[in-house]
Amino acid sequence: MSEQRDKNLWIFNAGNSFAGNPKWMFEYIIRHHKEIKPVWMCYNADTMNYVHKLGYEAELYHSSKGKSVMAKAGVYVVEMCKEVFQPELSGITVLNLWHGVGCKSIERKVTDGFLQERIAKKYIQNNDILRNNQLFLVTSEIMEKHFKEQCGIDDDKVIRAGYPRCVVNDNIQSYDHDIRKKKGLSANTKLAIYCPTYRDNNGANFMKSALPDMKRLAEVLHENNILLILKMHPLVEKDTQYLAMKEVYREHPNFYFWENEDDVYEIFSDIDIAIVDYSSIFYDLLARGVKTFIRYFYDIDDKENFRDFVFDVREMTCGTEASDFDELLAALASCKETEKKELDRINQLFWSYSDENDCERIIDTALSFTPEKREFPKLYSFDIFDTLFSRQCCHPSSVFDNVRKKLEQSDCGYDSYFIRKFSQIRRWCESNVREFYKKSVLIRNDDHLEIQLSEIYDHMATLFPLTDEQKQQLITWECEEEIRSVIPLTDHIDMLKSYLAEGNDVVLISDMYLPKETIQKMLAKADPLLATLPLFLSSDIGYQKTTRKLFLEVYNSLDYHYSEWIHIGDNKFADDTQPSRLGIHTQPVSVPELDDYEKHMAAYIEEYGMHSVVKLFRNFRLEEHTDKETFAYKYASLYFVPYVHWAVHDALKRGYKTLYFISRDGYYLKLMADAVIESKGLPLRTKYIYGSRKAWRVPSFIDKVDEEFFEIYGNFSGVRNFNKLLSALLIDEATFDKFFPELGYLKTTKRYSDQLISDVSQKLKRSDAYKEHLLAVAKKQRVIVSDYLRQEIDFNEPFAFVEYWGRGYTQDCLTRLLADAAGHEVDDPMYYVRSIYPTIGKSIRYNYTCNTHSVVFAESIFANLPYRTIETYEEKNGRIEPVFNSCENDEEMNQALKTYLVRFAKDFCALNLEDEFTTGHYLYDFGMANFKQTTDDPILLNVFGSLKDAVALGERAEEYAPPVTFQTIVDWMHGKSYHTKSFEMSMKKSKFIYRWIYKSYCYYCDNIRGKIFKNKY
Repeated sequence: MSEQRDKNLWIFNAGNSFAGNPKWMFEYIIRHHKEIKPVWMCYNADTMNYVHKLGYEAELYHSSKGKSVMAKAGVYVVEMCKEVFQPELSGITVLNLWHGVGCKSIERKVTDGFLQERIAKKYIQNNDILRNNQLFLVTSEIMEKHFKEQCGIDDDKVIRAGYPRCVVNDNIQSYDHDIRKKKGLSANTKLAIYCPTYRDNNGANFMKSALPDMKRLAEVLHENNILLILKMHPLVEKDTQYLAMKEVYREHPNFYFWENEDDVYEIFSDIDIAIVDYSSIFYDLLARGVKTFIRYFYDIDDKENFRDFVFDVREMTCGTEASDFDELLAALASCKETEKKELDRINQLFWSYSDENDCERIIDTALSFTPEKREFPKLYSFDIFDTLFSRQCCHPSSVFDNVRKKLEQSDCGYDSYFIRKFSQIRRWCESNVREFYKKSVLIRNDDHLEIQLSEIYDHMATLFPLTDEQKQQLITWECEEEIRSVIPLTDHIDMLKSYLAEGNDVVLISDMYLPKETIQKMLAKADPLLATLPLFLSSDIGYQKTTRKLFLEVYNSLDYHYSEWIHIGDNKFADDTQPSRLGIHTQPVSVPELDDYEKHMAAYIEEYGMHSVVKLFRNFRLEEHTDKETFAYKYASLYFVPYVHWAVHDALKRGYKTLYFISRDGYYLKLMADAVIESKGLPLRTKYIYGSRKAWRVPSFIDKVDEEFFEIYGNFSGVRNFNKLLSALLIDEATFDKFFPELGYLKTTKRYSDQLISDVSQKLKRSDAYKEHLLAVAKKQRVIVSDYLRQEIDFNEPFAFVEYWGRGYTQDCLTRLLADAAGHEVDDPMYYVRSIYPTIGKSIRYNYTCNTHSVVFAESIFANLPYRTIETYEEKNGRIEPVFNSCENDEEMNQALKTYLVRFAKDFCALNLEDEFTTGHYLYDFGMANFKQTTDDPILLNVFGSLKDAVALGERAEEYAPPVTFQTIVDWMHGKSYHTKSFEMSMKKSKFIYRWIYKSYCYYCDNIRGKIFKNKY
């Protein structure tokens, strides 16, 4: 296409405005070179229309005519290294007049800040055209050296001349230049300009720091007959503080807020005083003859706001220096002209190439230039893991299991649970550290996100009693296992070698926490050549491919001179999506996925205790048992027995004499605890007491009503009508009308939604009168509750309570009641498989596990007792007794649980395992995982899925996962809801015909019903 280009057809662009050096060269050619046809290229219609109004030709880049002009033009005049070169520009001469001399790092030398990615991307994408086709204007020897270093300009691509905007003396006037007249000021008013540079990390809201007292500034300007032009960087124009300042002072006679659509360079020759900081505009003002400069360096020490300076800004500028606002005002008042000697010195430094023939020299060079056709090498970057080598194991974490085996064989005194669970602990700790890094950028004041292997083990050492020697041994073992597991991927290694043989460069880049020396040993094992290549490792540098910053580190570290960058890797996001955003071409590597069978549960059957329990289960299966008995012994036992076994032994270690099990969850737990105590001959008593959140909450309100009373899990949980609302409030209708007359509408509301209850509870909690009433009710109820606790609990010995799971709020209520019953504060230790609240005050909580699997499902098992949750007590025959409310239950299931949970507890103890607690944790974790993942299991589907429970107090008991029936389908079609805690289990329990009907109905709703409605209306 270059052979067809017309050297007398020039196209111009300066971003989204008609300005800068391209504009002034455009104007010069219009006036002095009629043989050259200039066309201004525009990204939007506004710019095009503006140029048209000036009487000049302009086209849109994306228009057909614009593309035609680009395809024919011989010279493309710009003032920056363009980010995008349209395909039609192939082979064109690029005349880069740049946009300002200066002291700061630019282009290829920008290694941080908000522009870094954009700059890197344009060189990655456009290096060929920028190196082969681009002429670059420099204005002096020092600037020539500067731009060659910063932009990678070759000697033969340099044009030595001044900037057109500083040397063209034609009368160019695109707007009214008489600024003084606009403000009603006399012709002898001094014209000053303040044009601050853009602050990289404080681009917005910095004006308040620069000009903190506009009133004082206005006074100084008025007193000294100065009109100050405030010329902002385009990125600062929308700054809220600047806009507020503009709104207040826009009509002030001594301030002129410059609109950036007007080219400020047209009035530079009329400027008397220039207030400058770190912007290259200082040198343009100097070139246009300004004699008085004030260098306003109030934030020069704030390095966060500026890219690295290449030169000393004080040495490379001149004029009165003002280090704060007061000094700025003093400098304006004195208006001292800058010494001619200094002006001449800076002129020589920055404009020594400029003379009266600047524009002609630029034009002649562009006309005579022929773009080169140099072929640059390609840069190939290779991911490492699963690209150049893989691990012998099927999953990266499998390496951790080999470390676990070494732990088992060692005599270094590691904790047994730590050994058995090491693989999971190792993954958890890595996740913890990664989460900390992601969520602590501000705290650390550091944007590095990659972690190191040592940090994982440092964190592990805070959770487990690891010595420094043990920690280092674990690190050594893991690194050794990683090296041992290396399997070279020879096809990809051969590909890499072929690229090198073609004269291209290759680097290796990896997101990996392992130490660099370990990775290099792994590379050497795969192929010695790999260890000799440049390695960019996230754990060494701190940045990752996933954030693109590791790719930027590669770019910054190289003298980037490549025609193309191609990255090869296996991760869709890190090796494809992210590098593509930087203009890097990618060659994705596919890695076969494992199926579910290959992924699950191998670790659970590697431990001796687990094998022993598997044997128990097998023997039980060989006997004749019902499905419900099988569920109790083989399934439910894993949810409860390991926890109870631990709680019993932990209670003994802590010196407790009696464990109190609280109804209803505590019923089966106590049976299992008694079995463990009997089997082990332990000196510990147990007792079953009756209580509940419902029974204890209100009586525990001694001095105030808990906020939790009004929360979604509080007293209003399960309230669906007015009668239940009165019950929850513990008042009658007349009292309700007295306290809440504005809520009378609730009497006729048929069914309360969760949102309604939430809204109403917030209104209720604001009633101080009601709270006083509730405290009175609490005081009355507390008498019998405290009597019951004194009757059942021996306060003269150490004791603890056993629950299964919960938030911990019921325990807080009990803690207050115990203090009331005992007449003094009492420790209230309670065991949980897992609680939400930690230990708070006297509410001491002992948790069995940190396993986050939900245990709500266990409520359906505990509900198989013949009575409901205990809500009240009564005095009977001189004793305080719970008031029982019978309920329907699955008595066969109840008997199976009572019999076979106890049997398993005894059988487990009879195994006399070396480390029962480690095995217990494995059993519990396996039970949780099995419940979560085996919804096809017929025992879980048919036995557990049919259990009934009302999880929320006051709600109707419902089957855990009822099957879908014909009536269910009819109800759906009429907009009624269907309640199940596991829809997947419900569908699998349903007959095929109903599953088919449901799927057909869903298809109708998703694909047909909407179209019918649309066509009808």
